Amino acid sequence: MRRQTFGHDDIIFREGEYAESMFEVESGSVGIYANYGSPDARLLATLGQNEYFGEMGLAECYPRSATAVALEDGTTLDEIGADEFSDFFVGRPDVVLTIMRSLSARLRETNARYLEARQTIHDAVEAERAGAKRSNALASKLTRLLRFGRATRESSFRRS
Repeated sequence: MRRQTFGHDDIIFREGEYAESMFEVESGSVGIYANYGSPDARLLATLGQNEYFGEMGLAECYPRSATAVALEDGTTLDEIGADEFSDFFVGRPDVVLTIMRSLSARLRETNARYLEARQTIHDAVEAERAGAKRSNALASKLTRLLRFGRATRESSFRRS
């Protein structure tokens, strides 16, 4: 394990890079972004002390689905490398449970958004079939759906 300190707006890793490690936040905070640096950038999560990120890319041996950025000067992280990954989990079952709970919450949120998006699309199709004009509420839902779909498609999330 290696301890690192980052300044405000320092990039910890970029979307699309292959994962070589995961991180625990010791102090400060980290923002997880889809499309970081573009006009479509979206903050997906803000993480603080004792939270983990980057585990998905490391566990899957898959490119990062988001960019991690230090949000404060002096953000301190413990980096757990790929070579330490298995031993870390064997020696820290409490961390495994914490990460599983976090992944479960992320999946639950994604499922809820998916169901909302599905219902919104259904409502839009039914309104179109009935020849009705879209209400402001429906237009607002569709806009949120498009933003969520774009972020999900591009980040696959959220994940680290």
